[in-house]
Parts: sequence; structure tokens; C-alpha cells
Amino acid sequence: MNTSILTKTLASSLLLGFCLYTPASFAVNLNGALGSAAGAIDFYRVTCASNTNGVTDNLKVTVRNLAPVTSPLMSVQVIKGILAKNTTDAVNADTTLSPAAIVKGGNGVYDVRVNKAGAGAENYALTYACLNSAGKATGATIATVQNQ
Repeated sequence: MNTSILTKTLASSLLLGFCLYTPASFAVNLNGALGSAAGAIDFYRVTCASNTNGVTDNLKVTVRNLAPVTSPLMSVQVIKGILAKNTTDAVNADTTLSPAAIVKGGNGVYDVRVNKAGAGAENYALTYACLNSAGKATGATIATVQNQ
């Protein structure tokens, strides 16, 4: 009988722990595609806002070039006011993300542009997260401005 109580207590504690768990950061994934034109650019606006984790310190963005494997490399630029960062996925269609582009612009609207280094249709995975100074997720919404 004591074993049954212990088992139920342990199970309840584990369930409660899983329900209360909040990851330190929460990144959002967005799949996109660029057309075959060399100058194709997808343009997004990410809005970072305060939530229960506090105010936004930065927007962190990565990109990963997906199949089909053609020659152009994928890059992403993050811009807020006079602050800007760029990062490039150096290997086509692998499982590794680009290094992170982090812009410390606080709450507000960030421009995010995805482009490629030449002609050829390409698919990509864009990952973004608005984070506070401790690396915890703050509010994030995204709007498509241009899809080429």
C-alpha cells in the first residue's frame, strides 16, 4: 500500500514538473522559398514585445538552406533602426543552421530579409526568437511584407 502512495506521489510530481516547465528560449520556425531570379528577396517584419518574461533585449535569427541543392548560398539580414546584422548558411541542404544574427534593439519592429547569392530557386527554414537579457522568450509576431 505504501508503494502505491509513493508511486502516485512520484507520478503527480513528475506531471506537475512537466506542466510548469518553461524553456529558456523559444524559437519559431518558418519555411519559405525564393524564386529563381538572382535578386529574389523575402521580407518580413518581426515585432518583439514584452510578456511575462519581461522586455525584449534582442531578436535572434538563423537561416538554413533546404533542398533543392543549387549553387546560391542563403543569407538573412536583421535590421532595426541603425542596427544591423547578417548571417549566411555556408553549406546547402545540410542540417546545420547559419550562425545567429543577433540585433539588440529592444521591443519593437525588426526588418528581416532573406536572400541568396545568385540565380536558382531555393527553399529555406528561418528561425527567429525575441529574447530578454536572460535569454528567455518574449512576445514575437511576424508579418510577410514581400514574398518572391
